[in-house]
Amino acid sequence: MSDDPNAVQREYWNTRTAWIDHQDDMDRQLDGFGRLGIAALGDISGRRVLDVGCGCGHTSLQLAVAVGATGNVVGLDISVPMTGVGTRRAAGAGFGRLRFVAADAQTDDLGGPYDAVFSRFGVMFFADPVTAFGNIRSAVVTGAPLSFVCWQPVSENPWMTTANRAAMAIVDFAPRGVGAADPFAFGDPEQVRTILGDAGWADVEIVPHVTDIAIGGGGTVDEAVELMIELGPAKAALEGQAATKCDEVRAAMRAALAPHHHGGAVWLSGATWLVSARA
Repeated sequence: MSDDPNAVQREYWNTRTAWIDHQDDMDRQLDGFGRLGIAALGDISGRRVLDVGCGCGHTSLQLAVAVGATGNVVGLDISVPMTGVGTRRAAGAGFGRLRFVAADAQTDDLGGPYDAVFSRFGVMFFADPVTAFGNIRSAVVTGAPLSFVCWQPVSENPWMTTANRAAMAIVDFAPRGVGAADPFAFGDPEQVRTILGDAGWADVEIVPHVTDIAIGGGGTVDEAVELMIELGPAKAALEGQAATKCDEVRAAMRAALAPHHHGGAVWLSGATWLVSARA
């Protein structure tokens, strides 16, 4: 195995600035999912909590509120730029007991011990998820709750497929590899159950959650199209394409999303799993 089994993910998350550029859009779009997962932890006041795959720190800030003045939160992410954003946000909010660490949850020493672990869409990218969740398990106290939100299969998520399928009729998208570490890698709940069990977690519960998502948290159809391109597979598909081809793709995506625009946003269904377990 490579000395850096998550090298591809490390390269991606440390070089793509789109997630930082659009952090406010994504915070609005995903806020409800994070709150759902945090609530599943129960009362965490005064606890030590690890936020895995924290990105720019939105959920870490929410966890800092939940643990209160006597608890503390560590936001962990493989992205140095994103944890830098989180550090600045925490300082601006006056959260002295919240800190951010740039590290790989699969291979690095995570510190601790922690009383609880949380993640909002941050645990689906490991090259070896059993090893990763085993490493996380080694950093928590016995009985610590784990709660994370992950996507159901891509076929169950029109928020992702509606515009992209329109684009795929015009340009080729890179095929998704079997078992690839990507946002939909945890679509099979039985696979998730097996991963957690093999990694030493018990009392695994997986609950479906389906709701409408406002793409980017709200805005025009054109804004939704640009966000889908910047943060999705269409970005790579359009690289090197002629301007006329790019315009054609944008027009097709716009036509696909326009019927779903109402109330100041493009609304499409999103399906997730709310996963909980105990160390």
